[in-house]
Amino acid sequence: MEALLIGIAAAFNFLIIKWKIEKQRYSDALLDAIILATLSLIFGGTLGGMVIATIGSAVVSISLFLSPPKLPAISSSCISDFLEELKRRTARGPKK
Repeated sequence: MEALLIGIAAAFNFLIIKWKIEKQRYSDALLDAIILATLSLIFGGTLGGMVIATIGSAVVSISLFLSPPKLPAISSSCISDFLEELKRRTARGPKK
């Protein structure tokens, strides 16, 4: 029963984050993903803890969906600039 509940809650969380990204609510989606990751780290390690973290994150997702936070806007160009910089900094040159 717990596995079914955590599966539904996890799918719900990821679908909400996907929807927010598609609607270009990047700040909101990022906050949602950070909350999910943080709760998973705090309560992780046991199935019961993950159920608590995932359901808690789902409740926060619903709250953020209904009442978007007032965060600085993150544009798609900002994201692409960040990814290009990340690629540049993590690229490895040929070994000598």
